[in-house]
Amino acid sequence: MVLSYYLLKIPYTVIWEVRELFNLNKDVMLYCANTLDYQIFSSVQKHLPPLKVIAKDKKAQQELAAIGVASKVYPVFPKGVIMCRQAGYKFPASRMKKVGMRHGAYTFKPFANSKGYNLLDQFYMTSSREVERAEAVGIKCAKAVGFPKLDPMFDGSVDTLQLEALAKNAGLDDSKPTLLFTATWNDSGVSAVSHWYDKLDTLTADYNILVTVHPWTKDEIKQKIKSTAKVFFIDTPDIVPYIQLADVCIGDTSSVLAECCALEKDMVTFSVDDGKRTVQEVKQLIKEFSIQIDHFEQLPEAIKQALTRPQQLAEARAKANKIMFDKLDGKAGLRAANYLKELFPQLKQTNN
Repeated sequence: MVLSYYLLKIPYTVIWEVRELFNLNKDVMLYCANTLDYQIFSSVQKHLPPLKVIAKDKKAQQELAAIGVASKVYPVFPKGVIMCRQAGYKFPASRMKKVGMRHGAYTFKPFANSKGYNLLDQFYMTSSREVERAEAVGIKCAKAVGFPKLDPMFDGSVDTLQLEALAKNAGLDDSKPTLLFTATWNDSGVSAVSHWYDKLDTLTADYNILVTVHPWTKDEIKQKIKSTAKVFFIDTPDIVPYIQLADVCIGDTSSVLAECCALEKDMVTFSVDDGKRTVQEVKQLIKEFSIQIDHFEQLPEAIKQALTRPQQLAEARAKANKIMFDKLDGKAGLRAANYLKELFPQLKQTNN
């Protein structure tokens, strides 16, 4: 358990309980550490009455305001709280109902401390297999719903005109195939970003290049990517439509690969040595659903292979999707909303 939980528990709980005594804790609220949390929850929110938002800090409040979302800065004392992460320690009143949900598809790294998860009444995971893995390490609050972030790609919310507009904004050339590069955090011990971030210029003559990296990636790497001519750096929390634009996705151990797999994209991945964040089951899945290489020099040939034989790993992708998502039907947000209505009856005031 993080130290702040113990520092917060008594003062926060006393204030919350006094407010509860006077019926001042009225709202079920959404806690957002950044705009990505808000974007992920949007596919759940559409099935619920509008929720008020708690911002992690002033920076998060400003980021939310920039996309038109009003919020109150933490600490706030809601009746119940929903979050797109595992941060129950920030709301340590034991009688407050708390729900978390995954902000990345599946769990591509080992689960965090089960005690942190078990501060929550429910935590929504992307598949029944993920729930099994969670329960095996002592997590008791897991429920499988799917991955609401992907719903717009399966329920018709994102149409061809929107994708064409994104492609135009990114400066994509219709005569070239499009590659999307992704990487997990450069200091994670399981990232391959060092293999390619300074070599993208060797590919731009033949391909459109889109890039997304982990938010914690060091600025030197981000700036090198952004300064490379004819490379489009995706600087938005909603990368899913950009994945749809790609012909081939290139990565390492990032959970973005699960989203690429869900959208039936051919993938090339760099093999990485095992580290403390390695999950052997996930490592094997990646090996099965992607063309694996060891060095950048092998990448051009692997890309050509993916483009000329796009269905060669379709069966492996389908198998992985069943493991990671159960089903991709555009209704994960609805399933999550239904669980929320059971836990918070006040959220049943909706026509959806």
